[in-house]
Amino acid sequence: MKSYKTRHQLFLPKEMNRRLEHLATSSGRARSEVLVEALHAWFNLRQAKNDEAIGIRLTRIKRNTDWMRRNQGPLRRCWHRWSCTNSSPVPWNPVKKVAQAAGAKLFAQLIDETDDGFGGNAAPATDDPTTRKPRSLQ
Repeated sequence: MKSYKTRHQLFLPKEMNRRLEHLATSSGRARSEVLVEALHAWFNLRQAKNDEAIGIRLTRIKRNTDWMRRNQGPLRRCWHRWSCTNSSPVPWNPVKKVAQAAGAKLFAQLIDETDDGFGGNAAPATDDPTTRKPRSLQ
């Protein structure tokens, strides 16, 4: 059974034509066979590059997902701590300044804890129950 082939007209520079002639005569094959083999290799190379590009993209997506999983804990604790600190009632009397100072201290601890979480550092030991509670969730 004869396979159907399409004829293509190709214009090659003199040097490339000379190399094609030499390769065809030295291997005992027709020029069209050599050209088919060269095109086949080129198409396979292009496909391999596309597959490699997809692999690189998938690796980047996996790396970003791993980063999100690793850092969602400190972000979640930061949000809970911030919402608890800001939703606590502040008295309308002279004790207000003391409450604001305590809130500022808690906020500074929150920033330090978040920085430690992102940096991968171990949480420092503390007896403060407001700090111990979120760090125990790690």
